[in-house]
Amino acid sequence: MSYLPITGTFLDEVTHDIPSQNWGPAEWAREFDTFVQTGIDTVIIIRSGYGEKLSAPSKAISSRRPTLPVYIDLVRLFLDLAAERGIKLFFGLYDSGYHWYRNDWTVEVDINKAYLHEMFENYGDSPAFQGWYLPHETSDSGLRIIDINTALAKEIKSISDLPILASPYFHARSDYAVDTRTVPRTPEEHARAWSEIFERYAGLVDYCAFQDGTADLLALEDITAATAQEARNHGIRLWSNLETFDRDMPIKFPPTDWRKLAHKLDVVQPYVDKVITFEFSHFMSPNSMWEPARNLYRRYREFLESK
Repeated sequence: MSYLPITGTFLDEVTHDIPSQNWGPAEWAREFDTFVQTGIDTVIIIRSGYGEKLSAPSKAISSRRPTLPVYIDLVRLFLDLAAERGIKLFFGLYDSGYHWYRNDWTVEVDINKAYLHEMFENYGDSPAFQGWYLPHETSDSGLRIIDINTALAKEIKSISDLPILASPYFHARSDYAVDTRTVPRTPEEHARAWSEIFERYAGLVDYCAFQDGTADLLALEDITAATAQEARNHGIRLWSNLETFDRDMPIKFPPTDWRKLAHKLDVVQPYVDKVITFEFSHFMSPNSMWEPARNLYRRYREFLESK
């Protein structure tokens, strides 16, 4: 088996918890050229809308709530840049950041049903539009995530046969405990929880990429192996979401240490079909505003050359 490098990245320009780099078309064109040079063939818009922020005009959202002006249509920009370079784009849906956290999950679904139809009508003819991303993230079946994602996946499948990706997180670090009475889940506990979810996702969600930074570094291989077995049992292809930011620093969030990146990339090799990252442009690009990200890119290329 050949060594799997990073071949996909999220795009996060409806920024939630990382700073904007304030790029325009010229900077994004340079970045997409860098994707090609790096071997990245897939980009995923992690969420095309969040709360009042939208990356493209949407009557489906603005008719339901106040939204900020859309000064540049980033969806069209990303699709055009991807199409010119033969890159596949997965389109991420809308996250209200509100309704589903309050158990108004049916409202979250209804908004997104109207939104995904609108977006596919507006952008679905792009040759780069090659998949969908479900942006509602949890570590288990909480917050009605099974109902949300199966309902949205069924709606997507009713209008397109394009694959669907989800990227949940592991409940496998002490800082992911819900309260002081809970502890990180073992690989066996994690597998039992996700067997139920994968059973419902079967035939709807095609790819699943767990956020690797939500597992302890020394537990990542075991929990990935357990996840891979459950995914295979239900016909879901496992990817790795290799986080190139660091969750262990006192600030939120710097580029990760390259040795962590190397370790995480090494241990998932036998278990996944593809490695993507959250996210290249901020935390690993030679074009990033972060000097440590530019250094991480150089260390990553050196690391690959050693394989």
